[in-house]
Amino acid sequence: MSEETGSRWAHVEEPLPRGERPRCPFCGSTETELFSLFGQQLLTAQYYCNRCHTPFEYIKGDDVLEDAKAKLTSSEE
Repeated sequence: MSEETGSRWAHVEEPLPRGERPRCPFCGSTETELFSLFGQQLLTAQYYCNRCHTPFEYIKGDDVLEDAKAKLTSSEE
C-alpha cells in the first residue's frame, strides 16, 4: 500500500462539540439526523443526511447519546 493510499484511511475526526451535528461524508452538509443508535458495528450509529438523502454511519460518542435523548423526548411530546 502506498503512503498516499494509507493516509486516506488514517483520518480520524475529533469528537464534535456539544450541539453540533455530524457532517455528511458524501455532500459535507450538517443537515443530518440520528436514524438509529445501532449501525453495522456496535461502536457506530446510523445518521441520515437531509440534504443528499443518504444514510451514513458515525462512530458513537457522547454526542450520539445526546441526539438519541433529544429525539426520544421530542417524539414523546
